[in-house]
Amino acid sequence: MDKEQVLRNFGLTEREIKVFLASMTLGQATVNEIAKKSNTFRTYSYDILKSLMEKGLVRYFIKSGVKYFETIEPEKLVYILQEREDQVKTILPELKSLRARTTEKPKVEFYEGKEGIKTIHEDIIKTKPKEVLVYGNTEKHYEVMQWYFPRYIKERIKNNIRTRVITEKTKLTKEQIKDKENVELRQTKYFPIGFSFPTLKYIYGNKLAMISLGDNIVGLILENKDITNTEKMVFELLWKTIK
Repeated sequence: MDKEQVLRNFGLTEREIKVFLASMTLGQATVNEIAKKSNTFRTYSYDILKSLMEKGLVRYFIKSGVKYFETIEPEKLVYILQEREDQVKTILPELKSLRARTTEKPKVEFYEGKEGIKTIHEDIIKTKPKEVLVYGNTEKHYEVMQWYFPRYIKERIKNNIRTRVITEKTKLTKEQIKDKENVELRQTKYFPIGFSFPTLKYIYGNKLAMISLGDNIVGLILENKDITNTEKMVFELLWKTIK
């Protein structure tokens, strides 16, 4: 089965396929470069890239004041297209050869939409840290991602990834962890009453993931040892302070 047909099966339009493959071929590229490569008007290309970002297939970063786009690593398609895993695996070698690689990779990756947030969780599993530190608004997170979250927990347990969580104490958060702490390899503490967080942070390996689940669902993964170590110290201070 050819790569275009597999991407059609995933639900991509013909224009999305053209832009996705053009972006993969170019590597890190501006919207103008992608538009030229895909033979698509710039305005259409930007809208298509935004749609691909919402599906977790494309991300962007800013370099010297200019926005660059790039596709995700081909291997991550296996996670996004689990239902079509066999089909995706047949085109991975070809997609790898198309994807231009650069020596300088961005240290910050941006994601949008529910599929983008799903991709962040898949990166946690792929990284395989011994432990994930989590703090912030887990209640809102579960409400938005409940269609996927049980699978994430299952994969985390399967890979023996433990987690410590600091969250708000609500009826929903208490119900989520009731009698499940040991089984789900988790320890949970609660912020003092009155503390409310609009975002959620995941600290794992040398990475910090931040997620905002407001009107616009956005997230990022920042890979930096110093920043991550600082966040770990903040988390440990909170963990020791909270009873």
